[in-house]
Amino acid sequence: MKLTRRAFAASGGALFVSAAAAWGATSDPGARRMLEAAVDAFFTGWASGDWTAFLDCCDETMTFQFPVGEQPGRHGPPDGKQALTAWTAAHQAQGNRITESTVDLKLFAADWVIVCDRGSGTIGGARYTGLHAIFMQAGSTGRLVEFREYFGEIAA
Repeated sequence: MKLTRRAFAASGGALFVSAAAAWGATSDPGARRMLEAAVDAFFTGWASGDWTAFLDCCDETMTFQFPVGEQPGRHGPPDGKQALTAWTAAHQAQGNRITESTVDLKLFAADWVIVCDRGSGTIGGARYTGLHAIFMQAGSTGRLVEFREYFGEIAA
């Protein structure tokens, strides 16, 4: 399919992708269910402070990437899950919570899910409102093999 400028302009600047193309016709429905469960467990971890269910979704050989904090950067196997576990433990110990979250986008593509949300709560004892882009990849083990997050705080 060829997308011309005229067709793009006629669509109002929106790009539409069929569900089969976005998810991938050959993708495993089991991977999608696992990714849905991981996303739910992630947001539950933020709201409750109990990250057990999310960590259970993660493979021991995973890669963890986060831009700042005590575990900044990209941590590949065998250190990825250890860095993620330390990251969740630090948030739990500090009482950090994202108690309100509105998902603006949840896109499945092959073995990946991308979630963009607006969340608010308390980080470091102060009120927090931010935008987040979260990437998770399902592995052949039925667990997450990669987690990346990018965020920006919204000034009050």
